[in-house]
Amino acid sequence: MSQQAILLLNGPSYGSALGSMNPRVTDHRQFLKNPTDFRLVLFTGGSDVTPELYGHTSPKNLCYCDALRDGVEKKVFETALKNNIPMAGICRGLQFINVMAGGTLVHHLDGHEGANHYMECQRDEKVIKVNSLHHQMVIPPKDAYVVGWCPVKLSRTYYGDKDELMSWSGPEIEAVVYPEIRAFGVQYHPEMMDRVTDGFKFFFDMLYDIMYKSLDHFVEIYTGTKKAYM
Repeated sequence: MSQQAILLLNGPSYGSALGSMNPRVTDHRQFLKNPTDFRLVLFTGGSDVTPELYGHTSPKNLCYCDALRDGVEKKVFETALKNNIPMAGICRGLQFINVMAGGTLVHHLDGHEGANHYMECQRDEKVIKVNSLHHQMVIPPKDAYVVGWCPVKLSRTYYGDKDELMSWSGPEIEAVVYPEIRAFGVQYHPEMMDRVTDGFKFFFDMLYDIMYKSLDHFVEIYTGTKKAYM
């Protein structure tokens, strides 16, 4: 490849989130064979992450999973980590990165699936409008930073391990930075948003900065001092 590529997992429909960034590769086998030809891995939306990957079970089937996909993406994640390649996630992609980074998930929460809402950002303390198609939420590891959250709680109920009701006193998390693995993710879908919207710009700016700025500078720009809520 004349240029380092971006691995776009699970279909080209998420490609609009990359703006004009090229070239793009959708075949993970090319990445596993020649990872140094790539400058970013983008994990995208879809089925839930298998609960066993983060030490949970889902006996009531609140989680609908694709173990084969999880296995493939785990290999991609490990290869990217070994080669210090930045990673980004959209919706399920954020949840997958979170699990691989040592975090867990809320199996189900109401109030988010199919409802547009606002996200407050750590950077500049800005509030922006985002879409919402998810029914799960990340619980980040202690070394991660929450950089986007709902200013007002939308959910009345939270279900966790064993699909049982759980309490959650923290914010409803929408965006997270993982400095230890050079990754970040958002819960909303920038690929469904116009390029002039704040939601698209927030994701795209982070995407660009994690690839082309030093990790320390990236972390400084987006995290401030707000650690992950635990």
